[in-house]
Amino acid sequence: MDRNLLRGSSLRVFRIFSGKWRRYFSWQNFIDPVFILLGFFQSLGILILHRPQVVFSKGGYVSLPVTFAAFLLRIPVILHESDRRMGMANRMASRFARFIFVAFPQLKAKNKKIRVTGNPIRSEVLEGEVKTGYQLTGFDSKKPVLLVWGGSQGAQQINDLLMADLERFTSFFQVVHITGQAHLGQKHPAHSYKSFSYLKEDLKHVYAITDMVIGRAGANSLFEIAALKKPNIIIPLANLDQQKNAAYFEQKKAGLVYQKTDNLFDLARDLWQNEALKKEMKIALEHLSKPHAAETIAELILSIAKGQKTLPKLT
Repeated sequence: MDRNLLRGSSLRVFRIFSGKWRRYFSWQNFIDPVFILLGFFQSLGILILHRPQVVFSKGGYVSLPVTFAAFLLRIPVILHESDRRMGMANRMASRFARFIFVAFPQLKAKNKKIRVTGNPIRSEVLEGEVKTGYQLTGFDSKKPVLLVWGGSQGAQQINDLLMADLERFTSFFQVVHITGQAHLGQKHPAHSYKSFSYLKEDLKHVYAITDMVIGRAGANSLFEIAALKKPNIIIPLANLDQQKNAAYFEQKKAGLVYQKTDNLFDLARDLWQNEALKKEMKIALEHLSKPHAAETIAELILSIAKGQKTLPKLT
């Protein structure tokens, strides 16, 4: 990476008005277009004043005024889509974009703008220490370690499924349970069970001792699991984004998707005891993983900032 472009730079944050379209009746749907228009003129002024070389957007309704203003000013617009299904804001902004970076190859289709870069992950999750992980949990290497979590906010459904069968889970696994802030202080006397309301810096150490994961289908979580090559069971939210993310991982044999007819403990135990399936899953996860996605995206953005009109096709 050419770091000369970054030297001497300083981060500045600008606030703009914006609004979103709700897919249900709301009086705000009649008001928000005014805020979007205001945000557009604010974005236009900011971009004219500072004249960036590139505008990079991860989507979200606040991005639309900025990407449209950049397009009118002939500033290259780059989008990134984390999920298998492109969000509405990115779909609308895609007509203004010079390139669209995506995490899931399925989104490539025949669009010449698209490059499959993968999804950026936190590099530190790959740097955990086994010794520290065992110290944090009080576990050892005698039984497999199962990490159960629903993201930073926790997940009531996952918590309930685990607690309903905790005795069997802890008879077979050592369970690290990230409960979410809503369940702060939850205590349970079960052997081979350790709960945390939330983990940030120490998550990498828990990952280091984890043998298998049960969790949600957010793009960030899935691509961290892929980089770590952890066998996994996915319990997606009902929203279409997570459903499609989970279906893709299962289609590629990189994860198992929990169904309402399944018994979660039986599914976890059977996966752990199936050596051939675990090996197949780890190979599939390695194929999906792009642990250097952040560096790839940064390199491409810098290339565009330096005036490059075309980008290489990525595999």
